[in-house]
Amino acid sequence: MDKKRKYQFQISTQHIDFQKKVSLSSLFHLVLKAAGKDADHNGFGLLKLQSEDYTWVLSRFVMDMERFPLENETITIETWIQDVAAMFTTRNFRIANEEDRLIGYASSSWAVIDMKTRESILLDTLPSLNGFILAETTPIGVPTRIANVKGDIANRFEVKYSHIDVNRHASSPFYIQWIADCFSLDFYLKHKLKRFEINFLKEITFGDTGVVYQKLKAENDYFFQLVTLEKGIACRARMLFEDEETRRFDPGN
Repeated sequence: MDKKRKYQFQISTQHIDFQKKVSLSSLFHLVLKAAGKDADHNGFGLLKLQSEDYTWVLSRFVMDMERFPLENETITIETWIQDVAAMFTTRNFRIANEEDRLIGYASSSWAVIDMKTRESILLDTLPSLNGFILAETTPIGVPTRIANVKGDIANRFEVKYSHIDVNRHASSPFYIQWIADCFSLDFYLKHKLKRFEINFLKEITFGDTGVVYQKLKAENDYFFQLVTLEKGIACRARMLFEDEETRRFDPGN
C-alpha cells in the first residue's frame, strides 16, 4: 500500500500574478487539489464522503516556500497523512520542481463534518484513514493556533456567487485572496513571501460581509483577522515576508 504519492501540476496563465509567479491562492489551491486526488485514490475523497452526508473541512494550514514557481513550470506535490486523532487528521506536502528539487513544504489539519448538522464527527467513523498513516513530519512542523489579532482595517469583502463551493460556503482560496489583497503591487515587488499560516474558524456563506484586520507584529511579519458582520471572526492568518535581496530558505522558522 502506497502511503505517499506525487502529483504533477503545470503553472499556467490562470495561476500567476503580475510577476508571472504562481499566486499564493493558486498554489494553495494546487496543494488542496493534490490532497483531494490522494484522498480519492485512497477511498475517502470528497464525493465518497458526501454520498454519506459527510464532508472534509480544512481547519489549519501552513506553507513555507523557498520560492514561488513561474509560469509554465511543472511542479510535483508529494503528500501523505502524518497522523489521525479523534477529531483532526494531519496531511503533509513536499513541493518540488521538475528536477525534484525541494522548493517548499506545507502541512494541514482537517476535520470531517456532518453536512446536515454542520458538526464535527469522530474520525474513527472512517477507519480506512488509519491504514494510510505515515508518521513522517516536515521541517516546518504542523499548523498551530494563531492568537487574536488587533489591527487596522486593510480590506473589505462580500461573499457572492463565484465564491461559493460545493459545500455551500466560501471556498478557502478566496479567504487567502482577501488577505493577500491587503498589500500593494510595489510591496510585492520589494518582498517575497516566506511563510503563510491560516486558521479557519467559521464557515462564511453567500451574502456575508466583512473586513480584514491587519497588524504588523515584527519586521515583515503580518497577522490578519477576517471578521464578518454576520458571524464574527471567520479566520486568522499570518504572512511572513523577506526583503527581496536578503531572502534565504529556512524551513525551521
